[in-house]
Amino acid sequence: MDYEVEISSSHCLECGDEIAYGKRSDSKFCSDRCKNRYHNRAVSAMRHFREKSDRALEKNHRILEELLEEGVNTMDLSLLLSQGFQAEYVTSVIRGRSSLTMSCYDIQYRMTGQKIFGIRRLRGFGEKRTNNYICKK
Repeated sequence: MDYEVEISSSHCLECGDEIAYGKRSDSKFCSDRCKNRYHNRAVSAMRHFREKSDRALEKNHRILEELLEEGVNTMDLSLLLSQGFQAEYVTSVIRGRSSLTMSCYDIQYRMTGQKIFGIRRLRGFGEKRTNNYICKK
């Protein structure tokens, strides 16, 4: 009785080399080095994306904070964009009939196609409640 043994070869996800015979049949990497490089690159890409988003949100918040300090309630979107504001980076969006209500952390504003308006700080952020009274820190 002859038995046919099928040896399937698979290739490393990192370097593309053939995975050596004798490793587990479901191995995805030829070595620990390739496995670590593959996963480190995947984590690095996500970390880079997260850091880029955080920087954009911080810059948007700083720009909106300056507008609040100056008492500006309405501004053309083109002027904001020229200051480095990135409208696609927000922490929340509520779709209304004629505008979007957006938040960047504790600052909320409404946006149409050409301008933002109604810039205000949300209540409850940076405030401490004591016996139903709100006290500024």
